[in-house]
Formats: sequence, C-alpha cells, structure tokens
Amino acid sequence: MAENTGWQLEDFVDSLVVDLDRTRETLAVRAINRPLTYTVKEVALDLNIFPSYDGDQVTFVTAQPGQQGASKVSIQLNSITDQQVRATTKMPAAPDDVGLRHIDVDKTTRKTLRKLGVNSVDDLAQIERRKIDLEAASDGEIDYTKLANQIRKSRRNQNPPRIDGVSLSTDATDPVLVVRGANLAVDPAFPPVAVVNDRLAEVLSSSADEVRVGVGRAHRLSACNELVLTFDPFAIARVNVRA
Repeated sequence: MAENTGWQLEDFVDSLVVDLDRTRETLAVRAINRPLTYTVKEVALDLNIFPSYDGDQVTFVTAQPGQQGASKVSIQLNSITDQQVRATTKMPAAPDDVGLRHIDVDKTTRKTLRKLGVNSVDDLAQIERRKIDLEAASDGEIDYTKLANQIRKSRRNQNPPRIDGVSLSTDATDPVLVVRGANLAVDPAFPPVAVVNDRLAEVLSSSADEVRVGVGRAHRLSACNELVLTFDPFAIARVNVRA
C-alpha cells in the first residue's frame, strides 16, 4: 500500500485546476479541425479525509479503505460547452513562442508559473505589459530577474546568430567592417560589442541582419585580422577577416 501523506487543500485545488486547463486546451485544439459535438456535464468528486490543524495551517490525510471517522468533502464541477471552451481558452502557442519546457528553470518555478496560468514566454509578456509583480503574486517563489535571463538564453538558443559574410568598406574616413547575417542583434537591452585585433572597436550601427564596426589606426589592420563580436550575454562569434 502506498504511503498516505498529508496534503493541503490549496495544493490539491491548484493541481486540479492545472489538469482541467490542460484538458480544456486539448479540447480547444481538437475543435479547430473537428467541432465538439457534446457537452461535459457536472462532475462530482467526494473525498473522505482526516483534517488536522497545527495552529498555522490545515493539513488533510486521505482515508484508507475501511477507516472510520473520516470527514467528507465534496467538490462539484459544473458543465462546459464547446462555445465556452472556445471563448475561455487561449489558442496554442505560435511557432516563435517559447514554452516553459524550453526554459532552464527549476521545478518549483515551473510549477508555480503553471499555477498562475503561465505556460509560455508570450504569457509572461502579457503579465509584464499589465505591470503585475510576479514575485509578489507567487509569494517570493519566483525570482523574476533570474527568470528573465533564462528566457533570453532560451530565445538565443532557438535563434543563434548566423554570419553569412564580412566585408571591409573604405568609403568613410576610417575603414568599416560590415558583418552580414541573421539574428545578429535581437535584444535592444544588449547592444553588440566588437573587438578587432584585441582592441575594443566602435559599433557604428546594428540590426538583426547587419552590424557595422568602425576600425581605426589603433587596430593595425593586416593581411589577416581577428574580429570578436559579442551580440549579447549568450552569443559570441570569432571571425578571421582578410584585408
């Protein structure tokens, strides 16, 4: 027989709500191609439990078969129709959205976010726009600064920088290295940093597909030069440039 451990009503309800949300999301996806032709009627759940109070919180232990004197708690789930499913369920995440499973966070943080109805980076963005304090909403269980860094890292892992080519332009007073590619500068909070031949260089402009780096006399260009570009804390590239 499995060990009968104590549990709290809050944890039980949170788990139940998460499971119900997953079921509703599955029905919503299914309804895209095959409309629902039925209604989920009322569901009743009866629990036989032994409550205990330690002066701070109430804990419940589920009664084992044959145990006497247990209290009874009934949970009633109301009916839901296909129209309600469509009206109250968020559509599946877009291909460019990052799900919680792709973010390197601890189990407690992931579980807490799911309890708050957060399943993707897009959900977090909506919370940010409404200026909701996640740390306060989670009773301090979520370190938002750490979570934000993990989100940036996950986004970078899914969209790594790609350098297609580097050219040297001499149209200006000083030469300019033009780096072309994709996903080069994706986070405005972290502008690219360039080092040419072990000397810091000025990044004149940057975008997702092009970075322009000014090269002065101090960089001592030769036949073979080294360019190091730090696009953000999670993406660094080293390129050999022939002049």
